[in-house]
Amino acid sequence: MNGEKERPRRVPLPVMLLSAAGLLPPVMALFVRLAAGARPESPLPGTIGALGLIYSALILSFLGGIWWGVAVARVTRAELPPLVGIAVVPTVVALVLIGLSLGRPMLAAILLGLVILATPLVDRHLRAKRLVPPWWMRLRVPMSVLLGLLTIGLGLTAG
Repeated sequence: MNGEKERPRRVPLPVMLLSAAGLLPPVMALFVRLAAGARPESPLPGTIGALGLIYSALILSFLGGIWWGVAVARVTRAELPPLVGIAVVPTVVALVLIGLSLGRPMLAAILLGLVILATPLVDRHLRAKRLVPPWWMRLRVPMSVLLGLLTIGLGLTAG
């Protein structure tokens, strides 16, 4: 029997709940940034915003780790180099954008959000090759859109 048919088509509840909980840090960071408009002298919005940006960069790097794991566990030797090559890009991009955020936090957050918005393109490739579960895109697209937009929101409130 084909293992693909045995795999659930719906996102497993623990995966959905933990993924949704993973959006809480950037939601809270954006809330603090927006709520702090009444007290611009407070250092809290900047600190929280920086932590939100770092969190988003960590999630981007985490996605690269997922892609690496999928590649080394599920593809042929011939398919391995391009996939592991793509898998290291998120960590490098995250590091560069964290570095950029030291001087240009608004630009870094907006670029980071845009990169996160683009990550489902890799996931779509993995799904087309049947390397990830059938429900993968139902999880990844909304999570990437939400995290990408929240990260861009952090950037737009960095002024």
